[in-house]
Amino acid sequence: MASLSMDTPMASVPMATPATASGALTGMAASFAKVPVTVQVMLGTARIPLSELLSLKPGSLLALDQKLGEPVSVIVNGCKVATGELFVLEGEEEKLAVKIKEIVAAPAGF
Repeated sequence: MASLSMDTPMASVPMATPATASGALTGMAASFAKVPVTVQVMLGTARIPLSELLSLKPGSLLALDQKLGEPVSVIVNGCKVATGELFVLEGEEEKLAVKIKEIVAAPAGF
């Protein structure tokens, strides 16, 4: 398994895919593996009065309930699938990445 550091390019981080015992995608899994999904990372939430929301302008700060260093949620098509830790990838462009720390069990009926 590759380690992820602050300067590891995202392209070099292996991504997990569903596989059979032999390691190859087969049948329906191979077909579904190409279906695009929307992945979001939730940094935190805020609950504020509507009046405060309406007064936001460029330069305003919106405090989140999340503290620096706390795990973030990885959301796929609206469902939480994992928690992780934010990293800054250094290189041509500084970008954020998430190092997966825990996979969340699938909800009932999923």
